[in-house]
Amino acid sequence: MENILNFLFISLLIILIPGPDFFIVINQTMSGSTKNGVMASLGISTAHVMYSFIAALGLIFILSSSYYVFTTIKILGAMYIAYLGVKTIMNARKSIHIPNERKSQHQTKLFLSFNQGFMSTMLNPKAILFYISILPQFVTKQDGSMKIILLSALFISIVFIWFALCSYVFTYLKKVFNNPKAKALFDYIVGATLIGLAFKLLNLKT
Repeated sequence: MENILNFLFISLLIILIPGPDFFIVINQTMSGSTKNGVMASLGISTAHVMYSFIAALGLIFILSSSYYVFTTIKILGAMYIAYLGVKTIMNARKSIHIPNERKSQHQTKLFLSFNQGFMSTMLNPKAILFYISILPQFVTKQDGSMKIILLSALFISIVFIWFALCSYVFTYLKKVFNNPKAKALFDYIVGATLIGLAFKLLNLKT
């Protein structure tokens, strides 16, 4: 029980530290709606589900032990996060548009939000590092893959709940950003932060 509590505590600390996923969820919420933020959160959680199964199968250790594979993921992740940052800065002067769209258009936008969350996590080497450095500390050889899945399920649940809550909170803050200057300042900060995080990702080592 104490082992589980320690895992939950460490997981909370990791999740609460703002990273690319956090800013993508905020950006999707502010530029779209609560649903966009929740869909981005679902995309992030889905990527973690995939990584948890890879970890359970032991393939994550093969991926992390290969310098070229890890470096490729790291570079692609940094490029994707930087692209989102540049795109956010370029859209800083655009006003928030909350259109009365048709259902098909709205669904497409939700899918794009899901995809941004999914890709940001899949291409984030920090996600790999969690499953190869943090998670194994709470699993013994006797536990097997089932405990990896259970601990991963706990972590993923916390991830989704946290980012979904962020979506709801920032929905209420959106009214502040009806002011073009406030919205532009926010986009510049988020964009610059994403670009800075992209450079940090490049410095990550296995």
